[in-house]
This record gives sequence, C-alpha cells and structure tokens, in this order.
Amino acid sequence: MAKDGFIADVISITMPNRSFTACLALVAGMLMAGHFDPVFIVFGVLTCICVYCTYAVFNNICDVEGDKINDPQRPLARGSLSLRFAWTLMATLAVAGVIFSLVVSWVFALSNVLYVFFGVIYSKFTKSMGMLSYMTLVTTHIVTPMMIGYLLFHPLDAKILFAAAFMFVTEIFAFSIKDYKDVEGDRKTGMKTLPVQIGVEEAARITFIGLCLPIAVVWLPWKILDLSNAFLVIYLIAIAIRISFGARLLANPSPDNAKVILNNFRLVLLIQMIAWCFC
Repeated sequence: MAKDGFIADVISITMPNRSFTACLALVAGMLMAGHFDPVFIVFGVLTCICVYCTYAVFNNICDVEGDKINDPQRPLARGSLSLRFAWTLMATLAVAGVIFSLVVSWVFALSNVLYVFFGVIYSKFTKSMGMLSYMTLVTTHIVTPMMIGYLLFHPLDAKILFAAAFMFVTEIFAFSIKDYKDVEGDRKTGMKTLPVQIGVEEAARITFIGLCLPIAVVWLPWKILDLSNAFLVIYLIAIAIRISFGARLLANPSPDNAKVILNNFRLVLLIQMIAWCFC
C-alpha cells in the first residue's frame, strides 16, 4: 500500500477533524468555570482527540458490514486496512489518551474512561435506536467534554447543568442529519434511524424543526447565565447557517445532498462551541 494511501486510510477511520467540537466544548467548560489553564488546554485537547479517535475506530469496526452497503470505499469495508490493525490502533490511541490525561490529573483520566464508555455504548447499542442514538451523540460530542472541563475547576452547580441541558435539547435532532446518507444500508441492517422509521421526507421536516429550535431559545443562556454579547452574536450566526442547511435538506433529503450538509454542519457545531468560549 502506498504511504499516502495508508495515512489517508488511518485518518479516515480515526476522523480526528470530528474531535474538534469536543475539544472546544472541553475548553468552553473550563472558561465557563472562570479558569484559564494553558497546561489543561494543551493536554486536555490532546486527550480529547485521542479519546474521540479511539471510539471512532471502534465505531468503524462495528460498522464494517453496514459500510459494505452504504460506503464500500471505507478502508475496513474494502480491506485496505485490516481489523487486526484497527484494534491495535484503537488500543494505542486509548493508552495515549490516558497518558495525556494523567498530565492534568487522575480525575481527568477517569472522566475520559467514562467518555470512551459512552462511545462504546453508542457504537454497540444505541446507534441503531433512533432517538437514543442522537441522545448519546450529543452526550459524547458536546455535553460530556463541556461538563468535564467545568467540573475539573468548579463544583457542580445550576450554571453547568443549565448549559448542558440547553445543548442537549437543542442538538438532539440536529444529529439526525447523519442518517440521511445511509438510509438504504441502515434499512437492510435493521438500524432504526429516524428516516428509516418514519420515511425520509417526514424525517426531514423533524430535522428542520430541530435545526431551527435554537433561534427561539438562544436568549435563555445569554440572559440567565449572563453570557457575553459575543456569545449571542456568534451563536446567531451559527443558527442562520443551521436554518439554511435545514431548508436545503427539506428541499432535497437525498443521500448525496445529506452527505454534503453533514460535512458542512460540523463547522456549524464548531462555531457554536466557539460562542460558548466567549461566555
């Protein structure tokens, strides 16, 4: 295998670019706690990337059969990377994550074990369960890292609980975007995603409503938590983009269109977490 092809395949199954939302959520949690620690930012982000990549590899391992239908060019589905290599890579990333987290504290290491646990739960169990799938994704991508970043520097209080609840409620249906590109394979493998259960067109309406929801409630964290005006402005920019994506999905919920929207929607999540960093 060519070196460039091998590296591209490794990146494809670890998906490090998808960890950036969680990394920013971790930093946002720290800043919400009124703390700034450069050591935590560096090693916290490294830990977050390793942890996310660990269960991304595990998710790819669990998805091999479905990918043979939905996306046969995926490295494990086409055999350019072996399952043995994937398991070895997963273990290596998990160990690296523990090492990085211990630089911060043993509590951080234990909290990231929980993070990996949620990822395993998603890949093995809730991924095929529609709403539970979306709830787990919001928990792993946003809520858990934000709470970890906050609770390492501040005791549990109403502020972080409100922020976590806001993100949980407003993002649940946003994560359903991922399911429109895999409808055929999900139906054949028994995955009970939203588009499979109620049909693509009806599901697109629900997803659109979910993407629009923050416009009605974004003032709540800004007002109740006394967040900065920068938070509100940046979040409103993200909401405008969310709504445009929702309208595009509603007009054309085809797999190809959904894939493009999904890839761009990750940028929206990044913008939202940047807003929280301006708390």
